Amino acid sequence: MKRSKEEKRTRLMAKAEEVIEEYLDWEEDHRRPDMTDIEEIALRLRKAIGQEIAQMTVEDQEERVPVPGPKCPQCEKEMHYKGERKVDVESRVGQIKVERGYYSCPKCKESIFPPG
Repeated sequence: MKRSKEEKRTRLMAKAEEVIEEYLDWEEDHRRPDMTDIEEIALRLRKAIGQEIAQMTVEDQEERVPVPGPKCPQCEKEMHYKGERKVDVESRVGQIKVERGYYSCPKCKESIFPPG
């Protein structure tokens, strides 16, 4: 189910507050950081908020079960829906959890997790 704009704002603000708190705690422990320290915290916190945005966007995808099932890449027959599956995906913003339809070909035993 797609979230409202206000629900998304609430979730992102909570994550932003968590990231800000982590930065403030870090700053107290790093009174004289060098440029490498500064870059590391900036990149880590950027990654955290980026992962939250990516995760929320993936969760809000409405078309999670294509109908009819996709064609098998081996034999071109329609694949059968086997239910929802969760996988961890390493994206450019870090690891996110993806849950969507999983399909299997009864003939070839090929399986896919569309869209890819």
